Amino acid sequence: MFFSFAATAFGQQNIIINDPLKNEKPSNVSAAHENLIKNQILPRARKHWAGNDACQEDFALSGAANGAFTKPSAAQTLVFYQFCQTGNGFGNNGLVLIENGKIIGSYVSEGGWANGISRAPDVNQNGLDEFLVYYSGGMHQGQGGTGADVMEFSGANAIKGLGWFQAESFTEEDGFSYKVSVKPAKIPAYYREKYVSSGDDKWRKSGKIAVFKLGKVSGNFIALK
Repeated sequence: MFFSFAATAFGQQNIIINDPLKNEKPSNVSAAHENLIKNQILPRARKHWAGNDACQEDFALSGAANGAFTKPSAAQTLVFYQFCQTGNGFGNNGLVLIENGKIIGSYVSEGGWANGISRAPDVNQNGLDEFLVYYSGGMHQGQGGTGADVMEFSGANAIKGLGWFQAESFTEEDGFSYKVSVKPAKIPAYYREKYVSSGDDKWRKSGKIAVFKLGKVSGNFIALK
């Protein structure tokens, strides 16, 4: 199975934020941004999680998203990384916000295995872009999956979770995924269409598009001190 990320227009109103039909990967992290994180953030992350015996450092970049996350029309990059895995489907992760070659925010969370990040273009029409962080839940009794937290910046220094949705579920033989779209509004409306696969990497539509509600976010980020 593969996992996909998307943020594209759907007709005149809706925005597709997750699309199993497009094998899109999160943007790569530039060498300059990687060096910034390793030099300025990793020492602080080590201190933050020091003493956690289940957290053996295994730093890995999970992708980047470009957008205006804290200021309208800003050119910012949000980098998602995994600091360590603490169990099957559990990990300690971080987000780093970069603008004009400088780190302007750093945040940490205990959640799932970091799987990727993408931009959600201003779905609640507050003048700022939201973003999605993807987690893998690991494999349990032959079944695994991925989910996405929809999040936004609340002020300059806090991250607010808007909700969670299941993106994909799979076994060794088959699986299903959802095409998720959003109708932007002060209170956005979310829609999903189910697609199934029989292990051949070909998705087939199953059922009709339907409105659904986001669940509780799986990761809560706090500022890294």
